[in-house]
Amino acid sequence: MSEYRNLTIIGVGSETGGRFHKVLLAGACKIKGDVECDELSIPGSGKVADGDLTVHGPLSCSGAGKVEGAVHAEQMQIIGAFSTEDSCEISGDLDVAGSLTTEGACSVGGHSSVKGTLKVEESFCASDVELQGSLHVDGNLRATKLDVKGNLTVENNVEAEIFKADGPVEINGELNAESVELLLRGENLIESIVGGSVCVKKADDNSYARRGININLDFSFFKSSFHVSNGKRPHLAADLIEADEIDLEYTDCETVRGVNIHIGPECVIDRVEYSGTLTTDANCTVREKVKI
Repeated sequence: MSEYRNLTIIGVGSETGGRFHKVLLAGACKIKGDVECDELSIPGSGKVADGDLTVHGPLSCSGAGKVEGAVHAEQMQIIGAFSTEDSCEISGDLDVAGSLTTEGACSVGGHSSVKGTLKVEESFCASDVELQGSLHVDGNLRATKLDVKGNLTVENNVEAEIFKADGPVEINGELNAESVELLLRGENLIESIVGGSVCVKKADDNSYARRGININLDFSFFKSSFHVSNGKRPHLAADLIEADEIDLEYTDCETVRGVNIHIGPECVIDRVEYSGTLTTDANCTVREKVKI
C-alpha cells in the first residue's frame, strides 16, 4: 500500500500541490503548485497552475488538461485535449488520439503513436514514431524511425535512420536519413534530402481518396525557381537530393547528386551529378548531366 494519499476532485474544486498516490480530476479542478504522483487521470477539466507535473506511472486525459509548467511522465495517453506551457518528457510510450500541445520541447523514450494531433513548439525527440494523424514541429525532429501516414510539418530539420511517408510532408529544412521512402500524395515539400538511399514514387490515387486527408500546404518560403503545381497531382519539390542510390518520380529539384540514379516520369531536374550509372525516363526533363 502506498504511503501517499489519493487525491480525488469531483465537481468544482481546488487543492494545493504536493506528493500523492493516485490523482483523479473529474470536474472543473485546479491544483496550485508542483504535483508529484504515481498515477493521474483527467476525465474532466484539470489544471496544474504555477507548477510542474511529475507522474511516475501512467498519465491519461480523456477530458481537458493543462499544466503551466513542465510535464514528466512514465506513460501518456491523450484521448481528449492536453497542453503544457513548458517541456514534456515521457520515458515510456506516448499515445495521442486526441490533441496534445507542448510549448516547450518534447521527448519520448518509447513508442509514439499519433492518431490525433500533436503540436510541439520546440524540438521533438523520439524513438519510433507512427503517425496517422497530424504532427507539427516548430523546431527539429529526431527519431530512430518515422512512419508517416498522416500530415507531417517540420519547420527545421529531420534526422532519422528510417523515414517512410505515405502522406503529405512539409520539411522546411534538411531531411537526413539512411533510408528515405516517399509515396507522394498531393504536394510535398522538403528543402533538401541527404541519405543512403532515396526512393520517391507516386502513391495510389484511389487509396488517397478513400483516406480523405487534407493536403493543403503553404509553400511560400520555397526559394527554388520551380513552379509548384495546384495540388491536383502528386509532387515533390526540393532544392537538393543527395544519396548513394536515388530513384525518383514526380519530383522537381535543382540538384540531384549520387552514385546510381534513376530519373523517372514527371521529373524536372536542373542538374544531375552521378559517379555510377544514370538512367532517365522518356517523360522527364534533365537540363544538365554531369559525370563526376
